[in-house]
Amino acid sequence: MTNFFLGLMAGCIIAGVVTITAARHPTVQLRLGLVPAAQAAVTPAPRPETSPRCPAPKATMPVGSPDMLFSRSRLWSVAP
Repeated sequence: MTNFFLGLMAGCIIAGVVTITAARHPTVQLRLGLVPAAQAAVTPAPRPETSPRCPAPKATMPVGSPDMLFSRSRLWSVAP
């Protein structure tokens, strides 16, 4: 009896997860009638290319030099 109950609970949990996952898919939403067809056909507007871009970071130290690992200024410049 306990095995039946535990199997029933596990099956219900799995069915619930599968149902929720399927209902989040746009084509399934359209077939179930959760989203109107006119709303499903609308594509999002493209992002404008005039958005401000971050400037490229400037490399102050060369990467990969041996001095990078054993530099005294690097080892002793610990911020409090």
